[in-house]
Amino acid sequence: MTTYQGVLRRLRRIKRDGDHGLTLAELMVTMVLLGIVGSIMATTLVTVTNTITKTQARADSLDVARIGMARLTKNVRSGMAIQQAGAADKPPFAEIGPNRLTVYASLGTVPTMITYSINSNRELIEQWYTGNAASNPYWTFTTTPRTTVIARKIPTGTTLFTYYDYNGALLANQTSTNVTDLQQVRSVKIDLTVDVDPLRAGGPVTVSSTVVLPNLGIAKR
Repeated sequence: MTTYQGVLRRLRRIKRDGDHGLTLAELMVTMVLLGIVGSIMATTLVTVTNTITKTQARADSLDVARIGMARLTKNVRSGMAIQQAGAADKPPFAEIGPNRLTVYASLGTVPTMITYSINSNRELIEQWYTGNAASNPYWTFTTTPRTTVIARKIPTGTTLFTYYDYNGALLANQTSTNVTDLQQVRSVKIDLTVDVDPLRAGGPVTVSSTVVLPNLGIAKR
């Protein structure tokens, strides 16, 4: 019996001596280390999330710019002169400007007059005036356009259209409705800049293309 009690006492002593726990200093160090690790993890998570958000925003802007550019280039490239009664043919462009352009587009048997401009909401809009087939060969166009938004969130201060003459030189008058100026336009450089969601800080995306009119010298009759 004495031997058994002695063993129990020794076991209790071993257990008591080996169970020291954490001191206050050790606890504070542990808490500091956990705080540092948590801060690093949180910072990394925020950085990765912001990067993904910005990348997606730029991808969205690029998609909008590409679709809008495809439509712009197709319709501007189809520009051609329009026959009119008792006078010289109208040039392919009815007006030009840095952010406004009107072109006579040959997209079918009946010509179309199309105006591109940026409205007060910074949207690129297309106004489509259908030609009157009954007036052939001296075309007239509808007075009420079909309006379509081509792209949204066009940043301020951007230049959409730049015009060049037959020699590839910059046209002197970049804003004009004068026939003499309009007849000199051989090609149009289009820079479509879009920033679909500025709050996501992806930044503006620009898609550029230079359109040469292949139908110059040919009039729609």
